[in-house]
Amino acid sequence: MIAESPTLSVTVDHDQSADGEAPFIAQPTTIEETGLELSMLVDLTLKTIYFYGRPSGRVLSEQLCLSFPVMTELITFLRREQVVEVVGSAGVGEQAYQYSLSDRGRKKAEEALARSQYVGPTPVPFELYVEVLRRQSVTSIEIDTETYMNGLSHLVLNKTVLARLGPALNSARSLLIYGGAGNGKSSITTAIGDMLPGEVVVPYAVVVHGQIVKVFDPRLHKRIDPLILEERRRLAQTVAGRERRRDARWALTKRPLVSVGGELTLQDLELRYSSISQFYIAPLQWKANSGVLIIDDFGRQAIQPQELLNRWIVPMEQGTDHLSVHTGDTVELPFDVLLIFSSNIPPGKLGDEAFFRRIRHKVEVLNPTEDDYLEILRRVCAQKDVAYNDEGAQYLLQMYRSNQSRQPKACHPRDLVDLLLDITKFYGKEPTLTAEWLDLACASYFVELERAA
Repeated sequence: MIAESPTLSVTVDHDQSADGEAPFIAQPTTIEETGLELSMLVDLTLKTIYFYGRPSGRVLSEQLCLSFPVMTELITFLRREQVVEVVGSAGVGEQAYQYSLSDRGRKKAEEALARSQYVGPTPVPFELYVEVLRRQSVTSIEIDTETYMNGLSHLVLNKTVLARLGPALNSARSLLIYGGAGNGKSSITTAIGDMLPGEVVVPYAVVVHGQIVKVFDPRLHKRIDPLILEERRRLAQTVAGRERRRDARWALTKRPLVSVGGELTLQDLELRYSSISQFYIAPLQWKANSGVLIIDDFGRQAIQPQELLNRWIVPMEQGTDHLSVHTGDTVELPFDVLLIFSSNIPPGKLGDEAFFRRIRHKVEVLNPTEDDYLEILRRVCAQKDVAYNDEGAQYLLQMYRSNQSRQPKACHPRDLVDLLLDITKFYGKEPTLTAEWLDLACASYFVELERAA
């Protein structure tokens, strides 16, 4: 049988935009409320018992991320079908009962594994996932000026960059950050991800067109502190007059920050299916939903920039991505990300006017001015316990003025001070900004490309 999806008025309690918290999704208390077919729940339960041997009801509940009432309903059904039997107890009460597969149950479990080797948290219906995305959309966030300035306070950026970057973030649309290498573009994009307010829920897996898609990625989705979760469990929200816990099939996380560089291929943007495991892994843009997707080193991928941008045209303009499963069905996936392209390649080598018209905001990060360079140097010296002095700082600037092929970059102060520390440590001297140490550091750092050629 196919269970109907839970009504959202019961399952999803409030909008994220209202108070910065993720939507509250109530834990299902019946099989019907899970929104899944009974056959899928049976398969998952049998496979879990198959791998765990003699799990208790409590362990099954935890591994499948289902409430004990739902687990009891499933176990009762499986015992009635004579595929699961009680073989002991690990304590007092029904939750401590230990279960094992009968011969018939073991055969059923092997048949389930032949269909799909997915074992883990119970998936959520795709329709519910789409509704939750709408309620925690990245387009609903607003970053005020104070939060914005504080989020970038560790960087030294000119006023033009600051003035243009802020509106781009609040638009939650596509953004191109470009400029010479070493001027902090990657630091800017990381800071953007860190300053995004609020928290979101990410499903461990989703069921769409009868196929399981694994979504949660611990490398990309940063969980909220378990102590906070425990406090919220004690202050469980009330839905429809009943105290309910959060649906454990969703992980409570910070907004995703997904960054990919020159290794990106078009295949990374499609559903990844294994003919052996027989389930899907969500592509990068799916994992980035409700957050930020950064295409770093844009233009240095094995594919042409125009080809990569063409892949994003429909998602950027319509807010929907289209993915295919091996059955031939198409998945219409909400494209709810702040898409950031970062490149140190001159725009003229990336595309034409029509190309850049597709990207809503463009922000150029220029080389630091002399004043900005000195401010960065002061901060680096303070951070690394190196005595700053104006004489050494001006000596550095003079080296740039006397060599027009050597342009100041925002990363130079950090890298040169690190080299200075290496050199003075070797000679057993106190690290200071003297001409002697700076000459050695620059000689180790800079390469005269024309001469080397």
